[in-house]
Parts: sequence; structure tokens; C-alpha cells
Amino acid sequence: MERTVRTGIVIDAPPERVWAALVGFGGHAAWNPCLRRIDGQAKPNHSLRITIRFGWLPPIRFRARIDRFSRNEILGWRAAFFLGLLTGRHWFELQPLDAGKTLFIHAETFSGALSSPFLALLSGIIRQSYDAMNRALKVIVEQK
Repeated sequence: MERTVRTGIVIDAPPERVWAALVGFGGHAAWNPCLRRIDGQAKPNHSLRITIRFGWLPPIRFRARIDRFSRNEILGWRAAFFLGLLTGRHWFELQPLDAGKTLFIHAETFSGALSSPFLALLSGIIRQSYDAMNRALKVIVEQK
């Protein structure tokens, strides 16, 4: 069974500016309360080392592989946890809007035997963390 956590925000900047902040992995620690560290390159099929933080929970470190990539449009990766009993497909979509704005979609689909209990316990804090990242991204991009 698959379950998705989906959030979004309108950013007053074109997709190119949002993309630049999103793929500027070295700068995430300075502004991103959720994705605290990303090591690797934003390129198709590249491997990433990611440190994520959901609210009050301790940081989680994992490896992921970029499986969705279209410059200024979509960035996504896939990671497996607990010997493959939980899989996450995390992605960001940038949709251009009128007046040079961008609809930023931040989502993750969870699947596997542990997805239902995992989300029963943590979907609220995951959503809050993604919303916090969205707001922080909006601030950092709109300041430029």
C-alpha cells in the first residue's frame, strides 16, 4: 500500500530561482530545518547522502538515488529503510504561475510493509517538517 504526504506553497519568484536554492545542497544547513544536509550532486541517477530532521526527532541519515530530474521542474529521489520494508519516494515540483511566481510542491510517497504503521505514528510531524521547509525556502528565495 502506498501513502503520500503532500504539501505546497506559492513562492514569489520564478522557478529558476527556486531551483537554484533547492539544488544548492551546500547551503541547506543555513536555512533548511528539515533537510539538514545533502551531499552529492543534483544530476539524474546520482547518489546522495542525506540528513533529515522531523521536528523533535533525532536526525536520520540515509542514502538515496535521484530518480526524477528535470531542471527547473522536478527533483526526486528514492530511499529504502529497514531492509526495504519501508521505501520513500521524495520529490519537489516547481510549477510556473503568472506574474513570475512558482507553485512549489513538496511530497513523499511511502510504500512497503512498514508504511502504514510508520505514517500512523509520524505523518503529522512529517507534514509539519515539510511545511517548515517550504516556508524557509520561500523566505530564502524571496530575499534574493
